[in-house]
Amino acid sequence: MSFIQLPQQCGISPWFALNRYKDYKFASREDLKKDYDYIVVGAGFGGVSAAYRLVENHPSCSVLLLDADSIGNGSSGRNAGFVSVAQIARAIVGPQRFTTEDQKWLIKLNGIAVDRILKIKKEKNLDFIWRQDGMYKAVRELRNQHKLDDLARTFDALGISYEQVDTDDLCQRLGTDFYKKALFLKETYLNNPSEAIRALSTALPENVTVLENTAVCHVSEGEIPYVVLDDGTQIKCRKIILTISAYLKHFYRQHSKNITAIHSFAGMTRPLNDDELQQFKDVKPWGITGTHPSSATVRFTHDNRLFVRTDISYARNLNINPARMYKALEVIKKAYDKRFTKLTHVPFEYVYGGLISFTGNTCPFFGEVGKNVVAGVSGEGSGVTRAAILGNYLADLVTGVKSEELNYILNKYTPSYLPPDPLRTIGAIGAIGYNNLIAGAEL
Repeated sequence: MSFIQLPQQCGISPWFALNRYKDYKFASREDLKKDYDYIVVGAGFGGVSAAYRLVENHPSCSVLLLDADSIGNGSSGRNAGFVSVAQIARAIVGPQRFTTEDQKWLIKLNGIAVDRILKIKKEKNLDFIWRQDGMYKAVRELRNQHKLDDLARTFDALGISYEQVDTDDLCQRLGTDFYKKALFLKETYLNNPSEAIRALSTALPENVTVLENTAVCHVSEGEIPYVVLDDGTQIKCRKIILTISAYLKHFYRQHSKNITAIHSFAGMTRPLNDDELQQFKDVKPWGITGTHPSSATVRFTHDNRLFVRTDISYARNLNINPARMYKALEVIKKAYDKRFTKLTHVPFEYVYGGLISFTGNTCPFFGEVGKNVVAGVSGEGSGVTRAAILGNYLADLVTGVKSEELNYILNKYTPSYLPPDPLRTIGAIGAIGYNNLIAGAEL
């Protein structure tokens, strides 16, 4: 059995620490059976969506859902907490090859994924944070306004509603005068992603067995596929679904050769006190993403905290070296201080890093990797909708449920070529460095 690198989280995720479902107890290893109909490895938004869909398609089946970490503490719980149907695709490497038709398909798939989550939330009476506070696509430097104009034209072509917001109005809405222009997308949900995915996991049907902190060290394909756990336990099944992001390379390197990853870092303050909240008087919770690849992502949360995510680095190793956090903290603090000049004294209560899988053309990987084994890996940072889409349709793939959506995914979800190392590492580090250099104040 070959060595694999198990996920190791860096820093303390505020989303997990503040998660109201964090103490929920899932099944224990003593509850394990020797075989199941389906095994899903990875209990993020992809894996949990797959488990729900498997039972929808095959109500009497048995499903085992496994995660190497605490559910909600991995990549699915370490994003910035934006969920939008209007998250369109942009190529990272090379020319833009997404047609208007492709973008319409993506919006349709985003909508299906979001509607499924909202339906489960309502039916299971789950109380996780999922607020329609909207999202701003904002710029600081007016030289970047053309990017907003391009985005607005794309939204117009796709029928996506938005509001243009100028400097004075933007300052009143945000409580900071840092940003100069923005597009506001009302159809966007802001959430605690860790709380959302853990809550969804607690409400899975009884025929789904959920184990966290249980690593899979080997995956065997074949007529009767099986997984081997970190304690040597072997469990058989009919089909295996892998939703383990870039960690797929440890099991199927050939299929993951065009998948890479980056690390991003974030900090969240303690709650602001009454005096500090004066500049946010009558300000509703908000979230901002920029138009530049290196732009900081910022939130003012429902519990009066400020969140900043910035400082991207290429993931030469999937796990983050803890020493890298010292550099990240400097960058995050600088970005925070520029935006909140009267609150520079407010400390970060949490600082952490996370992994984001990427492909050159931002198309996810989707499909069979071995006999009776399928996998899905998101191709860019819009994690919740993209992962949920993959989970839903991987479940359809293994249960034989056909649809035009699945046909589209099978035909279109192919990552573009990425050069091998050392060219990949050199190119990625160079591209990130260049983007950071030209980002200016947006960083």
